[in-house]
Formats: sequence, C-alpha cells, structure tokens
Amino acid sequence: MEWMIKCVSWPNMAERREATIARHIEHLDKFKAETWYSGPMISNDGSNANGSFRVVDFPTRDAAQNYIDTDPYTAAEIFERIDIEPLHPWTDIRQRAYDQTDGWSQFIVIARTEPQALEAGTSKVSGFLTDYSFQIVLAGALMDDTHFHLIGALYVIDVAERAFADVFLADEPLSRDPDGCNLTIERWRFGHV
Repeated sequence: MEWMIKCVSWPNMAERREATIARHIEHLDKFKAETWYSGPMISNDGSNANGSFRVVDFPTRDAAQNYIDTDPYTAAEIFERIDIEPLHPWTDIRQRAYDQTDGWSQFIVIARTEPQALEAGTSKVSGFLTDYSFQIVLAGALMDDTHFHLIGALYVIDVAERAFADVFLADEPLSRDPDGCNLTIERWRFGHV
C-alpha cells in the first residue's frame, strides 16, 4: 500500500535541519526499497526547505507512521504537522527511474474533492493524465481511511517554469468539478532516495 507523507516544518528550522541531515539520510537509506519519492518542500524562492514530502510503500498506516516517527527530523521536532494519507497510484514510475531535466522545477499539486468512488474519480482524470503526461512525474488518487473512496488527487509535476504549472492547475479536473474543494501547489525538489 502506498502512502503520501507530507511534513510541514516549523518556521526557522534551517540550522536544526542542517544539524540533523546526515542522520536523516541514514534513515532514508534504510528504506530505499519502500521509497517511491522523497525530497524537501521548499519556499517559493527556493532559498530554504520548509517541509518534506514522500511517497512510500508500507503494508499498513502504522508501518508508515513508524517510518516517519523514527526519522531524525521528526525526533528533532522539525515538523509542525505530519499528514499521512493512503494513495492509489495512477502512474508507476519511481523517482530513481525518472529522468530529471536539469534546470526544471518540481511541484506537488493536491486537488481535493468530495468523497467519491475510485472509478468515478479516475474516469474524470484519465484524459487529463494523458494530455499532461509530459509534465506528470507521479499521479495518484488520495483515498479516505477506508481505502474505498477517492478524496482527491496527488500530482508531482516537473516543468520548465512556473507558468507551465499554472496551466496545469487551471486544467486539473477534480478541483474544478462541482464537488471539488480546493487545489494547492507547493514547490518541491527531488531529494535522497
């Protein structure tokens, strides 16, 4: 089972993060097989990390929770908030297999919607996934805790400039749907896996 883990840092954590990074990387190295994606969320100007985003494969929520609870960043109290959500991937490429383009920017896009059947949500995005396949690194359905209902979509996109991300956002079908709730975008970059 795949899980999205999104961690938001407390303000002014750059020094603490730097002091902990070596132990954090050691922790990540223990979970290479389970890690689909891992990297820092960064401020819009790219000057500092303000969180962490990961997609990991663990059999249960408890296992995913244990993974993030034992991360030295968590032990150092860098994170103000940690969200863990079940993810049903629509794409299957992993970060280690993705050919990054030098100079491009990555973004995490989360589109929320009212709960609906996975098949209904998937049919709403199928054409969108095809149209934007050249920008999408990862796409998947965010699921409720029962794992039966789609409650949103997660996209990791890789674009030459922010203007391309804005076009992507304008076309995202779940957030524009009458049952759509909101759409967020955060700058991210490929990290250690």
